[in-house]
Amino acid sequence: MPTMDTLCEPGPLIRQVRNRLVRERPEVPGSVLDECVQEAWSRFEHARVQAFVPVLVERAVRGRIGRLADASAVPLDEVSLRTWSWLTARRLLAGELPRRWAHVRGVARRAEQIASAFPPREAEVLVASAWLHDIGYASTLAGTGLHQLDGARFLVACGVPFRVCALVAHHAGAAAVAELVGLADELSVFEDERGPVRDALWYCDMTTGPDGRRMTFDERMAELRQRRSADDPVVRALAVNGTERAAAVRRTQERLRREGHSRGVTPW
Repeated sequence: MPTMDTLCEPGPLIRQVRNRLVRERPEVPGSVLDECVQEAWSRFEHARVQAFVPVLVERAVRGRIGRLADASAVPLDEVSLRTWSWLTARRLLAGELPRRWAHVRGVARRAEQIASAFPPREAEVLVASAWLHDIGYASTLAGTGLHQLDGARFLVACGVPFRVCALVAHHAGAAAVAELVGLADELSVFEDERGPVRDALWYCDMTTGPDGRRMTFDERMAELRQRRSADDPVVRALAVNGTERAAAVRRTQERLRREGHSRGVTPW
């Protein structure tokens, strides 16, 4: 996904347009604005008269963002995977489950912040998975009651790349919960890739609180136990997947330090 740092010399005025839109529309992810600015800029970059290009770009981006925000659903082939994921999560969660939506926004924001530690295609998968990881909580998707599985099945039906579906299916140690609630066979359709992107998704989720604020892994585990009853399968599963969760967080922290993200590593 191109960003304003990778655009072909858009010039300071176009950058000012982008920054102004970021301030005016803080609810729109920066990557979505970058995509819209790139699209608009590409239409005008070779215009013979450049004086009005920033105005035209800004007008086009405002229109594009407005149409996306107002749409009940946007086909996957009309936008990038990141943008589709944001729009889909927003549509499913923002109205019905505002606190869950706040958490998802925080997880996706963290994924955007660490995305540069991964190759572009891997970063795209990470951010998309972050937006989509909890959509299975939406009442319209709930089928089995295991939100990871319900979300993944919905994404398969939407034609989302199967890798993203599998990352959603297995986030937060879903296999241990599935075993407890009798859904292990159903979940096994999706492979747990156990790689850096999977670890990073778990890291973003496990260091973001229910209201979207950053917290340490230990704080997150403590609030999870406090928020849920002792007999909740998610809490019971911590006896099995707690160590695996912690290991994924540590591996991601190490990767971020190697890639120069030491300032952004959430303290243990």
